[in-house]
Amino acid sequence: MRSSPFVLAILIGYGGVVVAQSPAASKYNLGRAPTEQELHAPDAHIPPDGEGLPSGSGTAKRGEVVYQTRGCGSCHGPTGTEGPGPRLVGPPGPPVRLRAPSSHVEHGGGNNFPGRGIVNWPFAPILWSWINVAMPLQQQGYLTPDEVYSLTAYLLHRNGIIKEGDVMDAQSLPRVQMPNRDGYVPPPFSEWKPGLRGK
Repeated sequence: MRSSPFVLAILIGYGGVVVAQSPAASKYNLGRAPTEQELHAPDAHIPPDGEGLPSGSGTAKRGEVVYQTRGCGSCHGPTGTEGPGPRLVGPPGPPVRLRAPSSHVEHGGGNNFPGRGIVNWPFAPILWSWINVAMPLQQQGYLTPDEVYSLTAYLLHRNGIIKEGDVMDAQSLPRVQMPNRDGYVPPPFSEWKPGLRGK
């Protein structure tokens, strides 16, 4: 039985891929270490403990200026309470038990129904991450880390969680005690069953 040169070429190529991916590949100087940019992309999600937060800082006072100059009010209203987008400022509503992965917490108020606002997020770094990754809508990545810290501080202050002069940075933001911190059920979600939603 004869094999075609094409099949032979595929087998040789596949063998090369396997060798390149093997532990012995480093012996032959194949591949490279990932760059810092690849490991810590600016649009990467930040976990609840704040690991990976960049350098920079912001205050609520600076955040108010950023909110006005970067056009946040066009979606969230001039003070964050009007919409038409999710309301960013408002009363806490009833506590919400969050059984989803913490980086996928519902944001801002969803369709503006009570109890789902920022005050019900369990971790402050998730707010920073959401602004950094998703805002402004259609212009993600437009804000600098200082602007994101400032907006985060502004929204935390407007919701009565921090004081106006508190400086938010990579060290202070993870220490912010969110009002609904105890509403988060960590993995393995032993209380969760299919179809079960937050109370």
